[in-house]
Amino acid sequence: MSLWDMLHEDLQTKIIDMRDEMNNYDTMMNKQTNDFLRNCIRNHFKSKGKQLTNLSKANKQDLLRMFKTYNIPEVPWMYISPPIKDKIESNVKFEVGTFRYRFANHVDGMTNNFLLTVNIRKITKCYVFLTVSSQFKNELDKEKLWIERTETSECIRFGEFFIQAANLVLIT
Repeated sequence: MSLWDMLHEDLQTKIIDMRDEMNNYDTMMNKQTNDFLRNCIRNHFKSKGKQLTNLSKANKQDLLRMFKTYNIPEVPWMYISPPIKDKIESNVKFEVGTFRYRFANHVDGMTNNFLLTVNIRKITKCYVFLTVSSQFKNELDKEKLWIERTETSECIRFGEFFIQAANLVLIT
């Protein structure tokens, strides 16, 4: 196992984001298609009254190297950023503790009720670390689940189960 694998996923994400901010130009250039890069290079040389031959045979690394070699300036309209999703702030969030949860599974016109015991040990920005057991067995294979956010409540999914934080009842 490498040192990178030993880091927590939230820390890995922060490191990647910091690297992307420092190398924003390079990372955005890597995301562009080869045709787009070729057109930018052609337009730059047309404006200088010059022409490059065999540009169609260049791969991405060659094209990126040309940007540095010929000092082709960054074009502000070149980067089309993806639409930014609005951050959803749920009213009801998961908390650390032991909870009861009644899950009704509707299959083939029949309803099966499961009484689940949910033990939440740790909560991060994106994950819930927990164990889930029912009257039959331990229902959860993984101990770390991704938090999904809705307007009213956070929720997690695993197998056939869907648990909302708003429906958890604290066991005292």
